[in-house]
Amino acid sequence: MENKSHPTRSAPVDITFKLLEEITHSFSEEQKIGRGGYGEVYKGVLNGEEIAVKKLYHMPGLDDVQFKKEFNNLMMVHHQNIIALIGYCYEVRYRHFEHDKTYSFAEIAERALCFEYLECGSLDTHISDASSGLDWSTRYKIIKGVCDGLNYLHSGSKDAIYHMDLKPANILLDKDMTPKIGDFGLSRLFASTATFTTKKMIGTPGYMPPEYIEKRKISNKFDVFSLGVIIIQMMAGPEGYSECADVTTDKFIDLVHGNWEKRLQPMSWHTSQEVMACIQIALRCVEADREKRPTISEIVDELKRVDTAERSPVGQSFESGSCAAIDPMELRFPISLHKEASCVLQLTNRTDDTIAFSTKASRDKYYAQPEEGILPPCSRRYIVVTMRAPGIAPATATQCNDVFLVQSRRVSVSKDDDLVVTPDDVAERLRKLPIGEVVVEEARLPIVYVPLTQPPPSSSH
Repeated sequence: MENKSHPTRSAPVDITFKLLEEITHSFSEEQKIGRGGYGEVYKGVLNGEEIAVKKLYHMPGLDDVQFKKEFNNLMMVHHQNIIALIGYCYEVRYRHFEHDKTYSFAEIAERALCFEYLECGSLDTHISDASSGLDWSTRYKIIKGVCDGLNYLHSGSKDAIYHMDLKPANILLDKDMTPKIGDFGLSRLFASTATFTTKKMIGTPGYMPPEYIEKRKISNKFDVFSLGVIIIQMMAGPEGYSECADVTTDKFIDLVHGNWEKRLQPMSWHTSQEVMACIQIALRCVEADREKRPTISEIVDELKRVDTAERSPVGQSFESGSCAAIDPMELRFPISLHKEASCVLQLTNRTDDTIAFSTKASRDKYYAQPEEGILPPCSRRYIVVTMRAPGIAPATATQCNDVFLVQSRRVSVSKDDDLVVTPDDVAERLRKLPIGEVVVEEARLPIVYVPLTQPPPSSSH
């Protein structure tokens, strides 16, 4: 994984509490710029540079543990899409007080974390639907940056860091609208493959996955769910996630893509691919079954493929004149003995016609979502092909005799049509055409089984 580290940042420095009081005007209301779950944030100037000072609340029995957790997390991460730690303060002072005509001293711990100051504030102040607000290129830049930052947290160090409170308010933007993930107050360090249960509710309603709400289960798919909600909000507005629950997946995709088409008239082929890829990724992220959600590394890889396709418009894995581009041309299933395995197939329509597609496997142990559908002009769809648990896992990569069929055909849709074209509409039109007028192209994709590599046993300490 690419490590986009901060090239100019030096190690965080120890800052006295007295100096923090000076640069924040004694933590005045005028300098306050926000608050988090464990502290309030103030603006200050240190050595000529604007910084954000997060002064932690006095919470006996809790804040000391929380400070050490957040400090250790922040000291470990260095990435352009993670907020940079500038300095810290941890001082214990004693304040006298009178009780029953006698004086005693109370221990007061002053703790603060100092971060780079980001001029454009948090992402929640920039959320809007497609009709207004940030342009698409800026939103796409933010989406990719958040994905890169989250990928670093999950995979960029020895132990995965799960954020567990990822939301627009915790994503900050610099003057160039580069996103930086902040507020690790709820982060926990886990082994990358572990799943955990906790009794205490954490996170923010609306961004927590169902398995956590119902059973308090935590895994790397927790943050992926939150990411999906954020992407939907960035593409469809603050109520986007609620709206997508009221309609079918295909209808919501068409609605969001259509709204961006209206704003970006004319929408380029490249932009259409970006919009389609992001909304489809987001909807997979918010699947109720966490096993159906992609990992963050898979999401980053998908977005890279979108960008690669933009730089190489010649096309991938299909001949000139064919209906739909298919990538990859071979399905490779990672095999685990008692688990279903899935892989993603990408269909791309680079024509000015509507394309209908359908899929079918040579055996019943495979199923696809969706099995059929339509590709509007200059659009892309992802098909998730799943193989049921095999029961027997091969020791080496094996190509079986199974194949996956993808059929596609161009469909003429009149510009005078007022209704949204659905797969049922297309199927009905095809049935009415005389024999010989339906040109169907068929691709037969071989299927390969790939055994999962078992990690070496971890050493005990």
